[in-house]
Amino acid sequence: MKRSILLQTGRPAVFAPFVRELERQGCTVTTVADAAACKDCVQRQAPQLVVVDAPTHGQARQDVIGIMRVNALVHTAVVTDMAADAFHDAMEGLGILTSLPPAPGADDARRLLQLLNDVMA
Repeated sequence: MKRSILLQTGRPAVFAPFVRELERQGCTVTTVADAAACKDCVQRQAPQLVVVDAPTHGQARQDVIGIMRVNALVHTAVVTDMAADAFHDAMEGLGILTSLPPAPGADDARRLLQLLNDVMA
């Protein structure tokens, strides 16, 4: 099954290896620059997953809540440099699938897809 993934980032070059691996695995990846464009895409045609790369942790939380208000069934992953425990505390209750490092690579893409496949099975 071809997965549709929406990447919200102002740093698309950093995500090139990550996106290449997602596409190699058969995903369609759309990149948008900001939260407004992300919510618009989710409203028009919801992807299976949104990867949020916001400039701050507080903004990431707001962006995930904004996505949930448009379509609560869309899975999310958040790019962060926070430790796992701190991330869990900061984002608790939002149902985020996973966190990703600030410069995710091919291994991160494979791990993310495995998690997505597990929850969608």
